Amino acid sequence: MTDLNVQQGMGADFFLLCANGAHRFAPAVVPRIGLPFISIVEETARRVQQSGVRKVGLLGVKQTMADSFYHRALEQCGIATVTPDAADQEILHEIIYTELVQNIFTDASRKIFLGIIEKLRLQGVQGVILGCTEIPLLIRQGDVDLPLFNTTAIHCEAAVAFAIED
Repeated sequence: MTDLNVQQGMGADFFLLCANGAHRFAPAVVPRIGLPFISIVEETARRVQQSGVRKVGLLGVKQTMADSFYHRALEQCGIATVTPDAADQEILHEIIYTELVQNIFTDASRKIFLGIIEKLRLQGVQGVILGCTEIPLLIRQGDVDLPLFNTTAIHCEAAVAFAIED
């Protein structure tokens, strides 16, 4: 397979993978593109580090919570990562795919998410990463007393900052 040299003639200055779960493929994709890469994972880890949070909860689809790409990036920033137990991961995954991606937002699902966030708080987390781009459509900062890290917003802010540099 040949390298994808997007830079020549395409007009792109950088690229993004605008989904948390897709980042498990970044090691195979990024080197082949030939452009600077703005990582939602690395930008989120930096933001958590800047906040002073040292133990963070991670919510998302099963692959995001179970894979190590977030855990590694956070660990490199001196941050411990806590994920929900297997049963709660299954519940979150199901709500994301059967409701949130279908544009369905219910109070019952919000309460489930908030209950899982409370369980993480009781495990000592100081903040929670909303590690799926749909979760901020259901859960907002005003819903909880822990800092929430909205990966969608963090990623967008990083892309804009990169684009306007110079």
